[in-house]
Amino acid sequence: MSNRELFRMTRRAMLGATLFTGASLVIKGCANGSNTASSPDDASRSTASPVSESATNSLAGGTLISTTLPGSWEQFNRGTLVPKFAADTGAEASLVTAVSADQIAKLQASPNSPPFDVVSLDSGVFEGVPKEELFQKLPVDLLQNYDDLADQFKTADTWGPLIGVQAVGIAYNPTVVTTPPTSWADLWNEEYKGQVALMAMRNNHTIGFMQQIAKMKGGSADNLDPAFAELELLVPNLAGVVANSGALITLFEQGEVVIAPHDLNSVRLLQEKGVDIDWVLPQEGGFALTPMMSIVKNPTASVELAAAYIDAALSQDVQIQMVETNYVLPTNKNVPIPAEIAQKLGSNLDEILTKLELMDWATINQNRTEWVEQFDRIVQV
Repeated sequence: MSNRELFRMTRRAMLGATLFTGASLVIKGCANGSNTASSPDDASRSTASPVSESATNSLAGGTLISTTLPGSWEQFNRGTLVPKFAADTGAEASLVTAVSADQIAKLQASPNSPPFDVVSLDSGVFEGVPKEELFQKLPVDLLQNYDDLADQFKTADTWGPLIGVQAVGIAYNPTVVTTPPTSWADLWNEEYKGQVALMAMRNNHTIGFMQQIAKMKGGSADNLDPAFAELELLVPNLAGVVANSGALITLFEQGEVVIAPHDLNSVRLLQEKGVDIDWVLPQEGGFALTPMMSIVKNPTASVELAAAYIDAALSQDVQIQMVETNYVLPTNKNVPIPAEIAQKLGSNLDEILTKLELMDWATINQNRTEWVEQFDRIVQV
């Protein structure tokens, strides 16, 4: 079957392929929810359902299709967000796993009959598409948890909220790098010859990294010439340039690299698997990757049901679990920062956000193609 034919897959076919998984998650979610409520610690931090009883009755029996980004996001959304949504509304949510570019391609292939109701996207991809053609403004009046967002994440006219903040700094192997790095410039140290890795510049990790280097060397967010000059000097230290985060994780697991730009949440999950890896925020500061959610134009599910799903993602209950199990920073200002993250970044969200730069996607998307081509020429991808 061709890609074009796949893009034309009907909503009914997609729902049929995913509904069993979604339904089983609803059942498991309710069971897990009752077990969780019996825990005194969890009960003390539980918040009231954001959906009134009358609203729940009106939404019950509905079915919503949402996308999820792959990897740990999929695991978290299936295990935490979908059950929370089901408990709040009595409705079902089925998840379709896809990277941001594939989600956009499918929406553009069928704008009048979209295969999803809600999308979860990388902010960079979202900011580069014609939003008016594919999405609708967020009905803030339908969300109980929107006012709990940190001020930095609220606007009067929004297409959708940021769901979390992934902090990007320097990952390193502490058994080899016995003195933790302190600066982005440490990746150029001669002792790391052949032991540094970067993702390809199609990835936002590397775009953010190059912008940080540019600013250190007299450039700016839209002038990466100094960073490209430094990249040429970094080539002898590179063990390789990998396609994506998963490939970089494999290199760390195999001990083939010892230092690289990476996000804190991926490092913490690797530590839980027993991988020799640690993370530090450079003295110059780091940058943030910010996944978001939006409601598509012409959704099959009601806008109220789509809004309830996004509201569940912003709820204190869900965001507490997101921080504690996925190590993604919250956007809900009422969520406490766990000690293991606080020692790396700070004890509260306001303090942390002063250390992480939010990326200027309008500037990036204007230059992305040219920058990718220049990067590839230098590293000969």
